Amino acid sequence: MPRPSKKIKESPPIILRPKFRIQQRRTDKDVNKRVLAIGDCHDGPTLPCKKRFFSMGRYAKENQIDKIIQIGDFATCNSLSRFDKNDTLLGKSKPSFKDDMASFQLAIRAFHQGLGGYKVPKHVTLGNHEDRIWSFTNRNPEVVELLDQIMFATLEDYGWTYSPYGQLYFVGDVGFTHTPLNMMGKPYGGMYAENQISRDSLHDVVFGHTHKRVDKTYPKLNEQFLNILNLGCSLPEGHVEEYAKHSLTGWSYGVYDLTISNGRIKERTWITISRLTEEYGKEYEKDK
Repeated sequence: MPRPSKKIKESPPIILRPKFRIQQRRTDKDVNKRVLAIGDCHDGPTLPCKKRFFSMGRYAKENQIDKIIQIGDFATCNSLSRFDKNDTLLGKSKPSFKDDMASFQLAIRAFHQGLGGYKVPKHVTLGNHEDRIWSFTNRNPEVVELLDQIMFATLEDYGWTYSPYGQLYFVGDVGFTHTPLNMMGKPYGGMYAENQISRDSLHDVVFGHTHKRVDKTYPKLNEQFLNILNLGCSLPEGHVEEYAKHSLTGWSYGVYDLTISNGRIKERTWITISRLTEEYGKEYEKDK
């Protein structure tokens, strides 16, 4: 008598990273645009004042910026941090994801109050802190497409597009990303990360992640050159995140006003966060 065949269990579905709207491609090299490039903002419930976001939006309006790019780590998402375990004292003091998103919504709203109806394309190159949503979902597949949709719905409601962590988003021939990834899929690191990026890149690169402003031009063969620009951060002036409070940070606080012409960074102006909030902060208080 033949043995009954064993029922083969179906493999669980593979959870893939969410599909994003912006693909990795270059745009017209002849583009001539003025771009407001915003570094890591790290919004969260521990930073309740949203004056800096209003000020950045108002600067974009008054200077007729053509495009706004936020380089990622727009929100810190500390609720999903794996560094402070939930059963520790620090872990128990973390905000909830609901609190993180409520704060983020207030930040986006303040930014658009600053824009005051000015229509301008806006894009986020998602950072490692937004990627915490994917990492948490990957470990807890029962919440797939739940947490990320809350954040992305907020961005989309206010007209922001977004691209995945580590992917380049091009304006002309200038690549914007939270941090370039090397051939191993890891962020370039160390004191001379910009040197490594210039060696491996074929175009200008604008990034963030380290919170340390670096603006360098690297010569290439045949009288060519590359611009490698680290935006620093767009946190409140002088604020240091908890994890870095006992180290020498060298953080820079501000935004860049870039002119991109013929596929390259032609001009750049650094504006400090303190200058922005001093110039536009009173308007924010009136609008509240």
